[in-house]
Amino acid sequence: DPGVRVAQLFEAGSCTYTYVIADARSRDAVIIDPVLETAPRDRKLIQELGLRVRWAVNTHVHADHVTGSGLLRAALPCATAISGASGARADRALGEGDELRFGDF
Repeated sequence: DPGVRVAQLFEAGSCTYTYVIADARSRDAVIIDPVLETAPRDRKLIQELGLRVRWAVNTHVHADHVTGSGLLRAALPCATAISGASGARADRALGEGDELRFGDF
């Protein structure tokens, strides 16, 4: 879809990836699995691209991801989400079939 922009960002220390997915028309975005150590880099990219992050989403519980989304939540601001089955705290606990809306998506 030409309306979707995706950035894959690598964090070498933990060998993990963070993803920024944006609606090109509205500039709304989500960030998936942000890492604490690279949150400043991610925030800078988001600002350079003129994006409005609506959600910081964690796909699983790791301290680096959960604290990374907390840092971005305070800095951007945005809401946080994670699986309700994880037991982790977030603005939204996701269940099977739930959707997060941003922009036209």
